[in-house]
Amino acid sequence: MIIAIDESGTFTSAPTRNSWCVVSAYVFSERIQSRSFAVLKKLKNSSGVSGHQEIKLKNISENDYFRFVADLSKLGGVLFAVATDSHINDQSTVIQHLTIQAEKIRENEPRMIYESGKKAITILADEIDSLSPQLYVQLQCQVLLLSDIFHRAILYYVQRDPKTLRKYKWRIDQKNTTKTTYEQAFEKVVCPILQTISFREPMIFLKEADYSHMEPFLYSEGEAPEYVEEAYGKKLNGGVDIGKIVRSDMSFPNSKMDNSVQIADLLASSIRRCLRSEFTNNHLASKLLGSIMLGNMKDKHPIQFVGFQGHEEVTDASIARITTAMNRTAKSILLNA
Repeated sequence: MIIAIDESGTFTSAPTRNSWCVVSAYVFSERIQSRSFAVLKKLKNSSGVSGHQEIKLKNISENDYFRFVADLSKLGGVLFAVATDSHINDQSTVIQHLTIQAEKIRENEPRMIYESGKKAITILADEIDSLSPQLYVQLQCQVLLLSDIFHRAILYYVQRDPKTLRKYKWRIDQKNTTKTTYEQAFEKVVCPILQTISFREPMIFLKEADYSHMEPFLYSEGEAPEYVEEAYGKKLNGGVDIGKIVRSDMSFPNSKMDNSVQIADLLASSIRRCLRSEFTNNHLASKLLGSIMLGNMKDKHPIQFVGFQGHEEVTDASIARITTAMNRTAKSILLNA
C-alpha cells in the first residue's frame, strides 16, 4: 500500500471565512501504481507539460482536470482528506489547545515504570510545545488523516486486495532539502498520538476477512509492550502495532521527483478549491472527488472537518451541498453493501 500525502493552504489564522486548508492522502495498491502514474502523465500531456516536470492545479484546464479525476476513480485507489477553516482557528485558541495537549501528555510521565518511558513522555510533550500554532494545526490535521487511513483504508483493502496490507509506503511531501523542524517533530509524535486515538476509537476488523498479510504488524497475545499496558491500565490481547506500520517505510520526497506525491498535491489543491466553490462547475467537481473517496460511518462525511473551538460540524449551506454530493458518489467500504 502506498500512502502519498500533501497539503494545500497555510494553516495560519485567517480574518475571513472560507479560508480552507486541507491535508489529503491518495492511498493505492502497488498493483495500480503504473496505471496511476499513466493517468498523471496523460494529464501532463494534455496540459502541455513534460512528464519529468511537476504540474500544478492552477495550470490545468477544468475539463482536463475532471478527466484526470474520472480516470483515477476507475483504478481503485482511494482519497482521504482532513479540512479546517482557518477563520475559526484564532491563534489564542490554538495555543491553548496546544498547551493542554502537552500537559495531558506530561500527566502520563509518573505512570511510566521505566526511565526510558518517562524520557519518551517528556520528549513528546516538549516537541508539541515547540510547534508554532500554524504547525500545530497542520500536525493535528495530519494525525487525524493517518488515523482515518488506519480505520477505513485497511478495512477497504482487506476485502478487495488483502496482499496490499503486507507493506506500507508513506510518502509525505518534502518542504526543504533537509528535514524541517516540523518533519522531525511529526516523526516523533505521530505514533504515540495515533496509539492514544486507537484506544479511544479501536480499529474495526471484519470477521472472515484475510488479515494474514498483516501478521508482521500484529501483536500476538502477550506481545504488546508492558509500558503501553501500564500507561493505559489494561491488558492487551493482540492488536495492531501502529508504530511499526508507520515507521516501516516513511520518507519525505521532493514532489518534483515523486509522482505519487504529485497526485496527492493535485487532489489536496482541488479539494480546497472545491470547498471554496471556485470551480466553474463545483457540483461536478464535488461528485468526481467523491467518486475516489470512501463512504464513512453514519452522520460522518468522507472528508473530516476539524476546528479548535468546537466547530467541527458542517453548518455552512454551500459546504453541506458539497459534502452531500461527495457522499452520493463515494465508494462503499463494505464490498457487498
